[in-house]
Amino acid sequence: MTIQIKKTGQIATKRFVALVVGESGIGKTSLVKTLPGPEDKILLISAESGLACLDGTNIDVIEVEPNSPTKSLEEIYEFLSLDTTKKKYKYIFIDSLTEIGQLVVAELKKDPHFGQAKNALALWGKYSEIMTMVIKSYRDMSDYSVIFTCLSSIERDGMEKIESFNIQGTFIKNSIKSWYDLVLFYKVFTDENGDKHRVLVTDTTESPLSKDRTSKLEQYEPADLSAIINKIIKE
Repeated sequence: MTIQIKKTGQIATKRFVALVVGESGIGKTSLVKTLPGPEDKILLISAESGLACLDGTNIDVIEVEPNSPTKSLEEIYEFLSLDTTKKKYKYIFIDSLTEIGQLVVAELKKDPHFGQAKNALALWGKYSEIMTMVIKSYRDMSDYSVIFTCLSSIERDGMEKIESFNIQGTFIKNSIKSWYDLVLFYKVFTDENGDKHRVLVTDTTESPLSKDRTSKLEQYEPADLSAIINKIIKE
């Protein structure tokens, strides 16, 4: 075996991986329109019920089969593994992990074994196994830049309200942030002049859901994935 030693400065980041989280209707799906390059280099994997926000675009879409999401996601993964697919697409946009999780739970509950109340623990164990595999396998597809979306929610911890990932399963909810180097919290705020600004928050001081291990981004970045990608990827 030949071991090749490189300097850290020689290893350039050639792909972009991120999780975008935000409340329903804020515009997470529309961010696909801000990806760089021609639309035919983008593939949208959708588990959402509607894509009206993308009217006027010409982006390729594969819809996750709602009645058999696990098999559907396996088939999509196999499709993405083909050399012809790798040559065609550069960006994979997965919308959303919240919806995928709901579909997987619904599928498992139809199973005669997992559908029994006494097997609830086994159901959630299987769910965690499937979702962990889905997230990590798609995340690690080295031939693509991969962007995931997930809904956020407000949960109560005693008297305190806290932001959380809106995804089923305690294990997945508590683990998902650790599986990404970059988690962008989508927020709209109004300035003193009444003007609204859409930003992607990278700093945990603003949102506990945010995370930036690249150290290349400002606390607030414009809701433009092209601008963020250009800051992170070394050409």
